[in-house]
Amino acid sequence: MSGKENELREKWNTINYYSGGALKLSVKHPLEWYVRYATPEHKSVVIVSKKAIRKLDSSKCIDATCNQRKDGKYAISFTLMDRKQEDVFITMAGDIIEYSNVETDDVALLKVLRRYNAWLKLLDHKSNAVLGSNTQKGLIGELLFLKEKIEDGMLPSVALAGWVGSEGADQDFVYADCWHEIKSTWASSSEISISSVEQLDRNDEGELVIYRIDKCAPDQPKSFTLYGLVHEVIELISRRGENPDELIFKLGSAGYIDMKEYDKQYFNTSSKQVYVVNELFPRIRRADVPTEITNAEYQIDIPSIKSWEK
Repeated sequence: MSGKENELREKWNTINYYSGGALKLSVKHPLEWYVRYATPEHKSVVIVSKKAIRKLDSSKCIDATCNQRKDGKYAISFTLMDRKQEDVFITMAGDIIEYSNVETDDVALLKVLRRYNAWLKLLDHKSNAVLGSNTQKGLIGELLFLKEKIEDGMLPSVALAGWVGSEGADQDFVYADCWHEIKSTWASSSEISISSVEQLDRNDEGELVIYRIDKCAPDQPKSFTLYGLVHEVIELISRRGENPDELIFKLGSAGYIDMKEYDKQYFNTSSKQVYVVNELFPRIRRADVPTEITNAEYQIDIPSIKSWEK
């Protein structure tokens, strides 16, 4: 737990709601930060700023408001509405404070808004701030594929527009000329899981792309972290003259928020295999499934699809 998170907890534990008031955080920052209780059950983080945030979205987990005070300044508050998300809320508050700690209050306020928006979807869908290792592995496979597309000459904006799986589409990547389903598995694995009937159920030809990814020691050659890979892709997009904000939004949709926690576990990629998914490829099709069955998960034996490998 970071020092900021510890201080947040300590300040809240010090406050007596019925006595009222708020406690200022002892952070060096262009904005003033306070903690308080909006009600006995609802923790709140408050920023005092000379300027307002005009568009501030709330969610089922966080009530966000911006109100002008009597002294002309603005109180921007983020109040936790779902107590089950308290740990994530505190992590979010500490992360936003750190992310927005820049030289001027104007830029700091913009960074607060950007970071807060990135956290909204995560708080609405997750009970933990950090993705599990298997989910990280899956996201790594998709990022590797995205990176390769951009390195091969595709415009970052086009490559990102095709990354639709992070937003709930049946396939991970869909482009005008082809669709691609990305799977990440361990080096020793002989099968992959297809999590729904629709995942490979398309009439047009596509690709099944399998990355072999394993956890490893930091000193292993070509080892990397999810955090490092994300920043490689951000830098790649920036070098191509485009804004990486869309990538950050897509990552947020996938449950990833840029935190140093993702710079601890190292991974290594040992191979990549690409298979043509055509009319002869072995898969379950929706048309062949009784209507009473709403979904099905199944496994594909990797050695047995060798004849479809590119």
